Amino acid sequence: MCFGGGGSEPEELESKRAIAEQAAIQLKNVGETFVPLENQFIADQYRRFDDSSYENAMGRAATVASGAYENRMRQLNPAMFARGIDPSSQAFIDSSEALTKAQGRGVGLIAADAGLTNTDAAFQGLSNVVRVGQGLQADIMEGNIDRLNTNMQLAEQMADRDFAKNAATANIFGSIGGAATAYGMNRRMG
Repeated sequence: MCFGGGGSEPEELESKRAIAEQAAIQLKNVGETFVPLENQFIADQYRRFDDSSYENAMGRAATVASGAYENRMRQLNPAMFARGIDPSSQAFIDSSEALTKAQGRGVGLIAADAGLTNTDAAFQGLSNVVRVGQGLQADIMEGNIDRLNTNMQLAEQMADRDFAKNAATANIFGSIGGAATAYGMNRRMG
């Protein structure tokens, strides 16, 4: 038995050649289509760190939060009148000022949260690129609309809480005012 060569190289099977050609075509398509899209996505994630991106995200959130508080402010006057609180009274003025201060705090907190969320989303996007590059499953990113809806819900909750706290304080002032008026009328009649 002779193990020596001397023969010609074995011919490549035509099916293997066809598979290799298809793989080359697919690789070329990936390079032409998906690599530019991936590069664009990476650039978009880096742009999230620009000041303008933070200004946009925080500005939208502040607008939403301000609107939520404005809705509660429009409800304040009728609620105060219904409790019998005089619009020129200190209780009315204090209640209005308290809700205005709460609005400033709430808008600031929600805007800051939007800035932090913007940073988190940028890092999550870059992390996804790395994971895909390593052949790992990427996490689903929260979209801009989802983040805006979350900010809206947070703004509504904060405005509701602040308005309820303010209304409770106004009820106390109204009760004290009503009791003082009743006491004064009883003394005058008695």
